[in-house]
Amino acid sequence: MTQEQAATGRPSGWWGGESPLLDDDEARRRLLDAASRCIVRRGSARIRMAEVAAEAGVARSTVYRYFPSRDDLIIGLFLVRIDAAFASVVAGLEHPDDAARSLPELVLGPLGYVEGNPLNEALFSTGSREMVVALELRSVPLLDAAYRQFGPLLERWQAEGQIYADVDLRDAMRWISLVSIMLLSPPWSEQPVGDKRAFLDRYFVRSLVAGSR
Repeated sequence: MTQEQAATGRPSGWWGGESPLLDDDEARRRLLDAASRCIVRRGSARIRMAEVAAEAGVARSTVYRYFPSRDDLIIGLFLVRIDAAFASVVAGLEHPDDAARSLPELVLGPLGYVEGNPLNEALFSTGSREMVVALELRSVPLLDAAYRQFGPLLERWQAEGQIYADVDLRDAMRWISLVSIMLLSPPWSEQPVGDKRAFLDRYFVRSLVAGSR
């Protein structure tokens, strides 16, 4: 045991305390990294705050200082990843001037960030999918982050008359998120991409794109 450990009763590497020893951004990053490791290890988002505290080497009070609940911690994990992921989806569109051809890609594109990614697979595993979906659908910060990337496209398509003028675009963003989540869940998660695309063309695109009915 080191002199520091003997004096404090805490393991080496401990950085939390009654007063923060790191700037807020660095503290949040460390806690989110610790939460990611816990989720991957469990294979589920149903982690405990005490687990995250132990992984990060801090007291539980430090975790609660930055994330008042487990829900806030999970939302924080999405927020640090959503901008880059959705920006990549937009950048990869083959037909960004064509709403009917691009809207299915806004639904299918994010799905590619789940398969093969241990953290995302754990977040959307059978054991935690219901909890994560409920968080996604009611989180205004997540909606804002998604709209920050997809919104300019939706606004342009609507201004050009491609999307119905009476469509509320933030509601459309919720619809995109909801359909993406549905396709991540059984039985759709087991269906070929071609079947998913056909479903999107038949129902999703027709609900938004003028002249496609």
